[in-house]
Amino acid sequence: MDKLTPAKDTEIFDAFKNAEKKKYIVVDLSGGPDAERYPISWLDDVPEGGWTDEDKTTKLVLRRIEPGTFTMGSPKGELGRDYNETQHEVTLTNAYYIGIFETTQKQYELITGSNPSLRKGDVRPVEYVSYDVLRGKNKGSSWPYNHDVDEDSFFGKLRSKTNLIFDLPTEAQWEYACRAGTTTALNSGKNLFFIYLNNGGFYNYHAAVGSYFPNAWGLYDMHGNVNEWCLDWYQDDLGTDPVTDPLGAGFGKYRVLRGGSWGDDADDCRSARRDYYYPVYAYDVHGFRVVLVH
Repeated sequence: MDKLTPAKDTEIFDAFKNAEKKKYIVVDLSGGPDAERYPISWLDDVPEGGWTDEDKTTKLVLRRIEPGTFTMGSPKGELGRDYNETQHEVTLTNAYYIGIFETTQKQYELITGSNPSLRKGDVRPVEYVSYDVLRGKNKGSSWPYNHDVDEDSFFGKLRSKTNLIFDLPTEAQWEYACRAGTTTALNSGKNLFFIYLNNGGFYNYHAAVGSYFPNAWGLYDMHGNVNEWCLDWYQDDLGTDPVTDPLGAGFGKYRVLRGGSWGDDADDCRSARRDYYYPVYAYDVHGFRVVLVH
């Protein structure tokens, strides 16, 4: 895999390198799609009084995730377990920042100038977005060989106004962040004892981001709400051997989705649950959250 190109803006890049102990990065999107630059700031902790709607609309907040080792996949006795969830040890050697919320419709609109969602709401997760729209059909299809994206894609526009390498998480980064140190089916530390049907309900839809309790690392909505795109090409068998910084298959037909959605049963929203879809297609249960590559 090619090395990442460092940010061109020396001031921002130096701030990023020197923020190793800063827990949160905040991107100010209030200038909208015509802004020349999105200002960057850092926080040591959650603000007094907690996160507000501003942090779900005009600001984009990401939390630092430290490197570590975890068991990816599910044990054989886990209720709802699927064949493609073989357990194996994964080591992530680099820290990264990940959105505390799923990307909202207002955030998406401020970056791109449009809102493709079928079920509108500023603080609801953006949906009906495809992998190809987020990263681009040309350069954006090159993962896992590099982090390149098309300039007119969502991530291309966000990068151009920050000079930082924002992207989707890898599947391993997603599950590591979701679990937040847990080994159970849910990141609350609990397992399923029976299958709850339609956690959102076929006649309901996604909730405002942050409507429920976060996991131990302060990340919201990792279970349900919308399926979240990951970088990787989908492969059935992840094996049982230990791996370090996995990037997924070299090629494939589908891209990975994680977390389940408002239209899924509870067993489809487990930490280990793996889904996939064609990268060219969008659906009203498909969304994403942003990662900043360290």
